[in-house]
Amino acid sequence: MRPALPRDPFPLLAGALATAVVVAPWALGFSASHAAVAGHIAFAMAFGPIAVLAGALRAAAATTAIAGAALAAGPWALGYAGSGPAAWGADLVLGLLLVAMARQALRTGPGGGAASEAS
Repeated sequence: MRPALPRDPFPLLAGALATAVVVAPWALGFSASHAAVAGHIAFAMAFGPIAVLAGALRAAAATTAIAGAALAAGPWALGYAGSGPAAWGADLVLGLLLVAMARQALRTGPGGGAASEAS
């Protein structure tokens, strides 16, 4: 028997994206930038829990979208874009993924995915 998939996919996706944000500086080789490391850890601590609630709360989804846009702009705002394409590319991709996830959460409403569409 296969395990049931969660009705709301957003907490799992948000957790994976928050983990990717924390790991990115070391995994992609730009951990020498203190601004990048501090920014990534602070971002994940501040917005990770909010992003997990994006599927259940519209305000959390809207906040996650804004946070994703801020993450995408972070390398230039915090001055570590010069650390190379891995630095700004990771933040740009992860930020846009957070914006897309939040946008989908806002579209589907509380409960997310097929569960809310079936109701």
